[in-house]
Amino acid sequence: MKKLMFVCGALWLCLNASAQAKTLYVDPSKTVGAPASRIFDEIRFIPLETTKKSLFGAIRQLVVTDSLFIVLDGDTDALYFFNKRGKFLQKYRIKRYRIRDIQLDRTKNALLIFSLNKNYNIPSVKVQEYLEPESQTDISKYAKATWFYLDNVKAARTEDLKNFRYAFTNPVRFDKNKFAASFIKAKRTSRDTLDYQLKIIDNANVLQNYFPYNKKTESVYYFSGASQCSIMPTQNDSVLLVTRPFQYEIYTLTPSAITESYKLILPMENAVPASFFNTGFSSRGEMDMYKMEHAKYAEKIQNVIRFKNLMFFDLNLFRGYNRYLFDNKTNLIYDYNKISSDSSSYFLPVSGVIKSFDEEHIYLSISAKSMFNAKKSSEYRDPQYDEVLTRFFETRKETDNPVLIQLKPKEDLVTK
Repeated sequence: MKKLMFVCGALWLCLNASAQAKTLYVDPSKTVGAPASRIFDEIRFIPLETTKKSLFGAIRQLVVTDSLFIVLDGDTDALYFFNKRGKFLQKYRIKRYRIRDIQLDRTKNALLIFSLNKNYNIPSVKVQEYLEPESQTDISKYAKATWFYLDNVKAARTEDLKNFRYAFTNPVRFDKNKFAASFIKAKRTSRDTLDYQLKIIDNANVLQNYFPYNKKTESVYYFSGASQCSIMPTQNDSVLLVTRPFQYEIYTLTPSAITESYKLILPMENAVPASFFNTGFSSRGEMDMYKMEHAKYAEKIQNVIRFKNLMFFDLNLFRGYNRYLFDNKTNLIYDYNKISSDSSSYFLPVSGVIKSFDEEHIYLSISAKSMFNAKKSSEYRDPQYDEVLTRFFETRKETDNPVLIQLKPKEDLVTK
């Protein structure tokens, strides 16, 4: 049986260079917003073409390439391909499978797709067994990883990564031919005590481990299916950003090390106390009740995007969430939900979940209905729309596809 006493070296490796971390003091009750023109140099609205074949509900995920917008719609379990002007090109489904995650694989010029078979409901305890190194189970009929090659979208040329056990966990491409994966699950009857929250893997083997935990006794991981570290890409395929459940650090992962880059300090009313980890939850209902009674506690940092001098991130609470923008030059933190529309955005909203990013822009989305509502509420300002928006409001309907918002953040934010 593995013992936690043997992990001291690994733990030191995880926390090495933490003295370099920048401390961010975040008080959700005191952060302020700013007008859109103070944050962004350019704001562009890109309507996605609506046809009978291209109509979908909402953007669950968005991947941006040099020539494409690729949308994952969870309602239809389908991918929708548009060119950079928003013209519809192709729709793609995987028969009998539900697409859970998509990401760009630059080394193959392909979209990497993770999906689960709709005909099976595999519990997290069973998934954990399949992830064990000694497991010989062929999981291909339950979960799959598929490359969709982007050189000719209409050809829909694909290739499966055979029997990739970690397809269950939506791992993130890392350092050419590796993945970073996370699956955190504890149970009282576990044979071993030691597991790791973050693993670097190839197609078949675990290459590196980070952040040990006790999978017999850490009751905060008993009942929620499975927890995961948030693993977020950057423009460099050999650099990922990582955060952990119930922790307030942001780590930078490279092939040689993981280092603590930022540490958030929260007010007592928002920070999970040390006693939380020793509570000894005996049921899922007990955990749910704790979260209801402490709704303002922060559960995880997610959606971290480092963009030149700026860093965007979400702070997920037990109930609700906050979104922030940190300026590394001025050390100022803005409440992203309080970024207000102005003439630079035609008085249309520019706040919401960041869906994707590239080297120059971040991307959000807004429903067609919200666009028309915002137009109506700002008519008294007499906004002068560009040609694209003028045509959109003249020819589109509230039930049409969402609109992408392309934002180019300023290199130097104006503080006044």
